[in-house]
This record gives sequence, C-alpha cells and structure tokens, in this order.
Amino acid sequence: MPASSFSPITPVASPQLFPMAYQPDQGIPRVSEPAEGPLPSQRRAGRPAARILIRPQPGFYVMRLRPGAPLVPAVIYQLCPMVIPQPLTVAGPHPDDWCRPLDRSARYEARLDDKRVDLDRVWTARSLRRASRQEFEFRSGPLRRWAQENPNAPEARPHRSVDLDAIPPLF
Repeated sequence: MPASSFSPITPVASPQLFPMAYQPDQGIPRVSEPAEGPLPSQRRAGRPAARILIRPQPGFYVMRLRPGAPLVPAVIYQLCPMVIPQPLTVAGPHPDDWCRPLDRSARYEARLDDKRVDLDRVWTARSLRRASRQEFEFRSGPLRRWAQENPNAPEARPHRSVDLDAIPPLF
C-alpha cells in the first residue's frame, strides 16, 4: 500500500466519554463544577454540615421558637472591635487611638424577632437555618406589619404552634 493512500485510524468519539458541558437551554450544570454555597459550612452531598457550637457565624437566619411555630427572623452580628478612648486633652485624643483593635477574641450578639437575646438561644437552636438578606428584611418588615394588622394569623403568635384546623381555607 502506498504511503499516500494510508490514513491513520481515528477513534470515534462517544458522548459519554466527554465531561458534560453546560447547555443554557438544558439547564444542566457542568460535572466538574463543584456546588458552592456562600459559606463553607453549607450543605454538601445532600446533608447539612455540622455546626460548631463554640464558633457562631454572623449572618441572617430564621428559626422557630417552638416546634410547629412559624419562622421568625434572627441575626447574629459581631460587636465593634475598636476601643473608643477617653478625651485626654482639649484638642481630643490622637487619631491612632480611635482604631486600636482589641487583643481578645471577637464578641457576638444576637437578635431574635428584633429583640436582643442570648447568643446561645439562637446559635444552638435546632430549627436554625440561614436566610438571605431579602428574606430577613421581608420577615422583619412587611410580614411583621401584616401580622400586627391580623392578630389571628400564625405569624402574629410566633410562640405558639400553628393549629391547622383553626386556619380558614384559602379558597
């Protein structure tokens, strides 16, 4: 056989051998792309990551005050780590004294349904789940005002479990 008529055998490509690529019309993510959340402690492989109880994470959350009760907004925040010095002279303190970081670990506080509560009450709650800022603002603002106007709504009584027989049907 002459060398010019000889063609090397090319392997046939089969679709299952290639990694899936993202197709916008299909809505399928890439196989090689990891599912990343905003925090490393978010869910991996379908189950929630273990929460470290001695390391609270600042953020917006929702939780139930008792089983079967409606969700209420909660926030964990870090207190300002700066020292505000006392005025020493008539001209005031030196500007470097205003931004001195503390030499101790960070301090956190928590608010639950817009009331200051113990941090452990929020962070160790079993029903605690992370919420977006929009959900937190909705539950703190419009939903709270609606609940004040409708005292029979479950959201108006977050300390009581919801009785589904007492709620009128929607239609």
